[in-house]
Amino acid sequence: EKMSKIYDFFEKNLQSIRKVVQLLFFIFFICFSGLYFCILGEIMKFILIKGFYLTFTLIYLLLTLILGRVFCGWICPFGFILDIAYKLRMKVFKLKFPPKVPEKIHSKLIYLKYIIVILSLYLTYSLSTYALCKVCPLGALTKLYGTVISIILLIFFIVMGFIYPMFFCRYFCPTGALLGIFSIRPLFKLKLDYEKCPNCKLCDKKCPLQIELTKNIPQHECTRCFECKTACNKGAVKFGIK
Repeated sequence: EKMSKIYDFFEKNLQSIRKVVQLLFFIFFICFSGLYFCILGEIMKFILIKGFYLTFTLIYLLLTLILGRVFCGWICPFGFILDIAYKLRMKVFKLKFPPKVPEKIHSKLIYLKYIIVILSLYLTYSLSTYALCKVCPLGALTKLYGTVISIILLIFFIVMGFIYPMFFCRYFCPTGALLGIFSIRPLFKLKLDYEKCPNCKLCDKKCPLQIELTKNIPQHECTRCFECKTACNKGAVKFGIK
C-alpha cells in the first residue's frame, strides 16, 4: 500500500519531478563540468588515453539498458535548455501542441545522429584528438571546450529548438544516438494499452520528438520525457517491464 501511494504521487507529479531533476543536473553541469559528465567524451578519452575512465559512462549505459534513454529526458543539460525553448514558444504563441517537422524530412533526418556518432569516434581514433568537443554546442557552456564554432552552433540549435521541439536531440546529438543503440530493447518499455486507448491521438500530438505512439513506439528514439503519459487521461500510456 505504501509503495502504491508513492507510485501514485510520482505519476501525478511526474513533470514537476522531472523539472527538478533536470535543474539539479544542469546546476551540477555548470558548476562541475568536464568530460566525465559527457558519455561520448568519456569514450573519446578512453580511446585517446587508453585508460579506464568510463565509470560514469558505464552507469549511464546500465541505466539505458534498464530504463531506456532516461539520460536524455532527465539528465542531459542541453536537453533541459531545449525543453525550456520549445515550451517557451508554445506559451508565447499559445500553441496547444508542439510544431511538427514534415514527416518526409523527419523520417530521414532521424538517422543523421547515428552517422555523426560513428564519424566522431572514427575521427577521434584516426586523428587522436577530441574532434567533436571543439564544435560541440554543449562545450560552449563550459570553459573547457567553448570555441567560436561551438557558440555559433549553440545559438543555432537553441533557435531551431525554439521552432521545432528538441531539434538537436532528434537529429544531431551523437550521445543520444549512442544511447539509442543501447535502448533498442530496454527492460522498462513505454507501451500503449490499446484496450484503454480511445484513439484520440493526444499522445501523438504532445510528443516533442514526433513519435506516433498509436502506430509504433521506437524505444531507441524515446527520451522518456513522459509528455505522452502526462497528456493521456485514460491511463493508456504505460511504462514498465510487462
